[in-house]
Parts: sequence; C-alpha cells; structure tokens
Amino acid sequence: MRAFLRVLLVGVLVLVITSVTSWAQLSTAQLSGRVTDESGAVIPGVTITATQTDTGLTRSVTTDANGMYVLPNLSTGPYRLEAVLQGFRTFAQTGIVLQVAAAPVINVVLAIGSLQETVSVEAAAPLVDLQSAGIGDVIENKR
Repeated sequence: MRAFLRVLLVGVLVLVITSVTSWAQLSTAQLSGRVTDESGAVIPGVTITATQTDTGLTRSVTTDANGMYVLPNLSTGPYRLEAVLQGFRTFAQTGIVLQVAAAPVINVVLAIGSLQETVSVEAAAPLVDLQSAGIGDVIENKR
C-alpha cells in the first residue's frame, strides 16, 4: 500500500511539474482596449483588426456593448492595429511590437467622419492587338 501511494505521489508531482513548465513556454501575447468617441462615450460594433506586419497575418474582433475588445493568442512581433466603423474616421496605429506574454492595452478614440464622395470613372480602354506587331492605318482616297 505504501509503495502504491509513493508511486501515485511521484506521478502527480511529474504531472504538476510538466504542466507548469509547458505553461511557462507560451510564446503568445494579447492586445486589448476600449473604443470611445471624442466625447468619451463607448462605441460598440467597431471592427478591430490586428495585422502582423512581418507576415501579413490578420486577426479581427468586434467591440462588445461596453466598447471593449480582446485579441488573445497573438504571435510575437510587430503589429498594425486598425479600428473601423461606418460614420467614423478609420483609426490606425503602427509600431506595436508584442513580446512574449505581453498584454498591452490600446484604447482607441474614433473621430466622427465626414461625408465622402466616390468618383467612379467608367471608360473603355482602346483595344490593342497583342498578337500582331503590325502597324495599320486607314488611307482615304480623295476625288
């Protein structure tokens, strides 16, 4: 019976030690914060996108009813954070460098946007014959 308890105790200790060391080896970070307008009112429904600038990998979340966002389990490295909501100017911040187990809080203040016009130009481009290298011209006869 004592031998069984001793083996059981050693097994439990091994499990505890390995779980602690594996937890300590996490190589991720997180970004979080709150989105408000210029008056300090929280803004729900904002799309927050974090782009790792080295790889182009993006992660997106939407702010909750309290204007809060959390982007967990991000790889370490440089990031660009962007906040977008119709009716507000787009917020972008670059130069965010995440280290292992870092959890920076980046609060975003969105400014009310202005009306924008989109100009759409629709015209046919002149057709070019890519198969022929010949030059042609139309000559009219005068009478």
